[in-house]
Parts: sequence; C-alpha cells; structure tokens
Amino acid sequence: MKHIDGKDAIFLYMETPSYHMHMAFAGVLDPSTIPGGIKEPREVYNHIKELIVDRLHVFPPFRQRLMDVPFRLHHPVFVEDPAFDLDFHIRRAALPSPGGKRELEDFVSQVLSRPMDRNRPLWEMYVVEGVEGGRWAMVAKAHHVLIDGVGGNEMMVNLMDLTPEPREVDPPEKPWEPDDPPGDLKLLGDALFANLKQPPRFVKQVARSATTLVKVARDKVSGEDEAAIATMGPKTMFNQVVTPHRRVGFGRFELEDIKTVKNAFGCTVNDVVLAVCGRALRRYLEEHGESPDRSLVASVPISIRAGEEESLGNRVAAMTVPMADEVDDPTEQIRRIREVTKSAKERLGAITADLMMDWTQFATPALAARAFRFYTGSRIQNLHRPVANVTISNVPGPPFPIYVAGSQLQSFYPLGPIVLGQGVNITVVSYLGVMYVGVVGCPETTPNIESVADGISKALDEFVEAAAALEKAKA
Repeated sequence: MKHIDGKDAIFLYMETPSYHMHMAFAGVLDPSTIPGGIKEPREVYNHIKELIVDRLHVFPPFRQRLMDVPFRLHHPVFVEDPAFDLDFHIRRAALPSPGGKRELEDFVSQVLSRPMDRNRPLWEMYVVEGVEGGRWAMVAKAHHVLIDGVGGNEMMVNLMDLTPEPREVDPPEKPWEPDDPPGDLKLLGDALFANLKQPPRFVKQVARSATTLVKVARDKVSGEDEAAIATMGPKTMFNQVVTPHRRVGFGRFELEDIKTVKNAFGCTVNDVVLAVCGRALRRYLEEHGESPDRSLVASVPISIRAGEEESLGNRVAAMTVPMADEVDDPTEQIRRIREVTKSAKERLGAITADLMMDWTQFATPALAARAFRFYTGSRIQNLHRPVANVTISNVPGPPFPIYVAGSQLQSFYPLGPIVLGQGVNITVVSYLGVMYVGVVGCPETTPNIESVADGISKALDEFVEAAAALEKAKA
C-alpha cells in the first residue's frame, strides 16, 4: 500500500465528468524494422504484450489501483490490484481506410473523451492497425496522478529501445504479488496517524508561504519583478464550461526552424513556441468572430524535478505568460515574451506555483473534490476573466531513433488534459529534429480545433522570415 501525497492527489480532485485528468500520446510506427519481419498484424500486438509483461515491474503504479480512505479523511492510497488484467489495459484496434492523419485524429479523440475507470490501474494502451503505408500506431493514456509531462516522456523512453532488438531488462527481485486490500480500520488508522503529523508541517508551510509572499509583494512595489507578474487573460471562447467530449489535432514543424528564430532573437526555444502558438490561437479566434483587445495568457507547466528524482509522480509547477499575440510585428512579439519569461520561471512561476502545490498536502480530500465540482457546476468561471486562456507545454524528446517491440517510432504526438477555465491544451515534443504538436479542445466550445495545429506551422514561417530579415540587417 502506498499513500498518495497532495501534489499527486490534486489531479484526482480536479477531475469531474467534464474535465478528464489523463495525459496521452499517439505514436506512428514502422513494423518493417522488426527483426525477422511479421506475417500478420496481430504479431505486433503480441510483441507489445510480451514487452509490457517483461517490463511491468519498472512501472509499479501500472499494477496498482486506487482506494479511498473512509469519509475521505485523507488522500487515497494505491494498492496492488488483486484483479489486475493486462488484457483490459492493452487493447487492439484498427483505423478505417485510408488510415491517414484524419482517421488517427478521430480515433484518439474518442479515446480522450472517455474517463478512466478508477476501479482499475489508471492507464490504457491501444495497438492500432490500418495506418497508411503498412504502419501501426500506439495510443497510450495515463492519469495525471501517476505522471507529469517530463515523467511521462521518460516513462515512454524506458518502454522503448535504442535498437530494433529489444534490450534485456533485469527481472524483478521477487515475483509480483497482489495486495490483500486494507480494511476500513487500517485505512482510518493510517489516516489518523498521518493527520497527527500535519500541524508541525503546517506551521513550516505557513512560514515558508509568508516569506515568499513578502518577497513577491516587495518586488511588486519596487517594480523589480513587474515583467514576471502576468495579468489575467481576456474572456474568450476558450474559457467556458466544456463537455466531456474531446477533439485533437496533430501538427509538426522542423526543430531547425525554431532554433533559427531562437538564435536570431536571442531567446529560448520555449519563447518561440509561445510566440507561434499565440499567433495561431489569435487567428483561430478571429476566424470565429473574436478579437481580444489584450494578449492571450498561457499557463506554462515547468518541471521542478531534480536530476536523480524518480520519473513517476508529479513534480511540476506553472507560470502564466502573456503571449503578446496582439502585436503584429514578430520581432516585437518575441521581445515582449522574452522579457516576461526571463525572470518569471526563477522568481515567481516555479517558486509560487510549487508553494501552492505544497498546500494541497493539507487539503481535505472531500472538501477539495466538492469545491471543484461546485465551481464547475455553478458556472462561476464565466463571471470573471481567466487567470490563463490556454495551457501550453514544451517537453524535450530524444534526438535519436527509438523502437517499440522492434518497430521504429516515426512520429510522436503528445496530448495534455483540458483543465478548469482553460479549454485548450497545446503540447509540443521534439523527436529526431522535428517538433510534434498535439492540440486538444472541446468540439462543442472550440470547433475545428485541429486547424490550430496547421496555424502554428504557418506562424512559424513568419518568424523564420523575420529572423532572416534581422540577420540580413545585421550583415
């Protein structure tokens, strides 16, 4: 039995029937690299199952299910699932002809629209046949309580190999055994003991919070950290109550183009990603009859994971960044974003967001869950401007080819959750010199959201032209 801490449990409390807190990815793979080849599509599915069986011990939560503490007196626990069934989690599917990008987007949209069964370990994987060109796709999703973006990326890399021949993985020290589910008295006793330890930690948390708030207030008054303190975003179609349905769009662009812009303007890769996403989102809004009079604001997750820290669980904070999308000139837009992000991560974003995440350790589970459900059900979010309009994540991936059960991964589309008040999620990951984009929206509130992925590539072309003009002027 393993207790879930507040940083992870918050993603359980944030989940409602309309806000699913799972993360996902879709990868397209080439089976022609499998040693010895394959005779029929089902062989790929069998290879994947064998691989997962050999490596399940590397990912302990993948055989663990949730159990709530009676009366929700403390955060839930993970127990080894006595009814674990691998066939429930690894499923076989097929795309309709011609099996192209649109068909894959349709399939993944359906997968993301379904909530996860909390009576089972919180992950699913689909081996999808019928992808054009004789290829197949792997679509996987896992609840945010298990992993954050960087941890999920690392987990998938551990599942994959550097060569078509799968590597040998050391067996577990002892065979896996399911738990006898703990009884109510055991859960209540552990919860009581954990709550007795809370007051001293609470005092420390209050002291830490006071110190941080004084620093933020001092910087605000002095104007020293003005650029790092983002304003709230405008009200847009992105920021309304959503349905449980999801629609995804996939895009891609060259990493070299991003680096060209980065080097020309002296900014970061993340700055460029924010700029092109902001420009694409504004054009999407204009096409749907909206023209905000101020900059859209992105919530940008930041990994605060230490180098040796385990990949499972959540070590993520967030900063809010105005994307300066109301500015027509690409050079000025990049300059404004660079100024804001320069100090936001170090001074305000990571520190304050991490501090807020730490407070979740003291949240009463029943109260936290009811608060989220009340907020979404009452539509209070429609009465005020959003703290951020969208979520945008940029996660570095491997620059070398990787393989799954012998098949080479050709493309890799990451997909994050829609969170309360932010009806669009854009996640970007790099792989083999290409930046892959996954856009997630609600079809009832953001129709044709897949066009944003195409708009990002078009916006990048403008910044590449601006970078070339800047370099020419310098020469």
